[in-house]
Amino acid sequence: MYLLGTFLIVTSLAMALLTVVSYALVIRGNRLALTYGRFGVYATLASVAMVYTLLITVFVARRFDIEYVNNYSSRDLDFFFTVAASWAGQPGSFLNWILWGALAATLLVRRSKHFEPYTLLVVQAIQAGLLMFVLILNPFKPLLDATTGLPLTPVDGRGLNPLLHNFWMIIHPPVLFIGYALSMIPFAFAVGALVRRDYDTWVTRALPWAIAAWSFLGLALLLGGYWAYETLGWGGYWGWDPVENSSLVPWIILTALMHGMVQQRTHGGLRKTNLALALTVYVTVFYATFLTRSGVYANFSVHSFVAEGIFEGLVAFLVLLAVGSIALFFWRWRDIPANPLSDKFFSRDSFFVLAILSFVLVALVIGIGTSMPVISAIPGVGHTLQGWMGATFEIDDGTLMNPQALPFEDGRFSLAPSFYQQTTPPLGLVIIVLMTLGPLMGWRDSNMRNLLRTLRWPAVAAVIAAIVAMFIDVRDLLSLFYVSGATFAIGTNLVMLLRTLKGGWLRIGGYLAHMGFAVMVIGMIGSSAYATPETRLSLAPGESARLFGYEFIFNGYQLDEEQHGVLDFTVSDGTRTFSARPYLYENQQMGLTTTQPSIHSFFWHDLYVSPAGYDPERDASRPVLGQGETTSIGPYIVTFNGFNLDTAAMSSGTGDMQVGAQLTVLYEGEELEVEPYVRVAVNPTTAEQELIYVPAELPGGASLAVVSLDPASRRILLEGSGTGLENLPVIPAKGVIAVSVKPLVLLVWVGVIMSVVGGFIALVRRYLEGSAMLAGVRVRLPKGLPTWTPRLGSRGVGK
Repeated sequence: MYLLGTFLIVTSLAMALLTVVSYALVIRGNRLALTYGRFGVYATLASVAMVYTLLITVFVARRFDIEYVNNYSSRDLDFFFTVAASWAGQPGSFLNWILWGALAATLLVRRSKHFEPYTLLVVQAIQAGLLMFVLILNPFKPLLDATTGLPLTPVDGRGLNPLLHNFWMIIHPPVLFIGYALSMIPFAFAVGALVRRDYDTWVTRALPWAIAAWSFLGLALLLGGYWAYETLGWGGYWGWDPVENSSLVPWIILTALMHGMVQQRTHGGLRKTNLALALTVYVTVFYATFLTRSGVYANFSVHSFVAEGIFEGLVAFLVLLAVGSIALFFWRWRDIPANPLSDKFFSRDSFFVLAILSFVLVALVIGIGTSMPVISAIPGVGHTLQGWMGATFEIDDGTLMNPQALPFEDGRFSLAPSFYQQTTPPLGLVIIVLMTLGPLMGWRDSNMRNLLRTLRWPAVAAVIAAIVAMFIDVRDLLSLFYVSGATFAIGTNLVMLLRTLKGGWLRIGGYLAHMGFAVMVIGMIGSSAYATPETRLSLAPGESARLFGYEFIFNGYQLDEEQHGVLDFTVSDGTRTFSARPYLYENQQMGLTTTQPSIHSFFWHDLYVSPAGYDPERDASRPVLGQGETTSIGPYIVTFNGFNLDTAAMSSGTGDMQVGAQLTVLYEGEELEVEPYVRVAVNPTTAEQELIYVPAELPGGASLAVVSLDPASRRILLEGSGTGLENLPVIPAKGVIAVSVKPLVLLVWVGVIMSVVGGFIALVRRYLEGSAMLAGVRVRLPKGLPTWTPRLGSRGVGK
């Protein structure tokens, strides 16, 4: 299997390089090479498809003798998750990306006309680079014994990470890679435009691809957000994780690019801006890939891959893309003609420029924050920058994700989510204002009287929305501005949508996308800024408690059909009763605790019930404590303050180390600090490591020892013994949940879906218009039901 898989990968690489060489010859005037170039495109798709088919086959066949299959699959996976496991690791995800890129390349053949050799040369060169990474990582490598080097054939694999064992794992990654692959096409057209000195035609051809890339990336962000919201249990859908941000930046730049391309198609302006944005889009896509797959986020993100021997290749490819793009752009800088825009402020020209600047500024802020682990790794920069940034913003020195980790000694750090929460809201408000007024403007100038007349009812709606928000306890000034501004934007874009609809449904895409963004903003304000505090409930079976207007009754810890543990609660608000069953169980194969919240969506809010723990029935002398928690053990009141790690022993590598539990004990009015600890020591006789439990003596003749500890969850199991701790009563089992109410979260999903639908409508429109324009005729867009056949005629658009 290794030889066959490697042969197919090498064949794919050879076909991609054949295409590059053939199209290079076409550009130099050899028309005969065009046939070979096109053959190479189709052959690349065919061979990549065979590689991926083989990869899925070995997963479905449970070939655990292959290292990649063994690492990400197991016999308990059903068919769909077995297939999805094929893109859970580095080589499979690269292959998925390449497959969509190969399909896009075949669609470019004969559709890009005189741009064909230029665009496909660039596309296939990028595909060849990605195939090199697949060849290095080779997903068909046999599993070898680390000691003997002999092949292994295990009965079962290690299995898929429990967090990936989710329906969205089947959909989200492929959608993301479609967006990544499609963003390569505007980049290729921009390179072709610079080489050919054709600074206008490329926009007509590339605009549908840019919209398609924007739509798929937006859909991927939506799916990723919903995946996090319904699976991870931390109560949010966007955590400003560095890997999340790295995918957001290209989407924002694509947003700016689309607006610039529309302006250029209309009035011929922003030529240099659009070329720069198109080049930047794919550079940021691959930069996101570098950040995610190079290992630089290992201590800063839960999504990061390990470099696996491709770090140098990723750096080289990224430098080649970035330096090549910059060099080509400035080589043609003087040659690119400029077309003046309107000098009137209240014009669509001006507002498009302001919108593009705003988008670029937001992308820059997020990009700098996301790049901080790379920037701070530069020798001599980290400590200085950490002191300067730390004075204003919260920083992550490598311990935010894992408090037990050691800070980086070289000064490397990342920025905490609060950095983005402080810097992006004011910029977002500017975009809301531009989105409110921009659609109402004329391209060159605006009739202020008509403008003010159109603004009347949306303005009234915005004022009413602000008043209603204040009545429901929205007091934060920025939140009020957002609610009012988003309502204003919905109103003005709705006016334009209704006006435009008369000319055909394909014209409403942009306005629908604007409305979706505004709806999403209102949902984000409600669901984040005004969500109730996450409150914990700890109940024994049969006990009940009221919280946020709901009564919770704990029915006990149960196992479902797959033997996965759930905390079973009955919830009632007085008019309706339903079950809340958040998952909480140990995945023995992966050695991880798996949690999944129970979410109940209503029109105005979501009730979010997240599992926080389960304490089985136990002796009162053996309490389980999380950091900061307090419990009574007989006459003693004990508080767990945290772990005390012997960092010197850890650094020395001698094998001996100890972990202490810092406890505060209150006894007969006196408070004292004690520290029972666990020592890891090497037995001099057997040379094996063993655990030594050293208790702490308490006043009154008792002692307290650490029986078990979990640094990841910061929890310990203590055991008390001695005078006063005999025959303590049995403590009943307790289920612990964290409950919160999130207002208007439904609007987040509705808003993003509206935006994505608007994007796909705009895609169809721009494709039809572009095809007609390049054919030398104008298109009459359909006014009735969707049709995929453009009706071409000599009359004006929409007339």
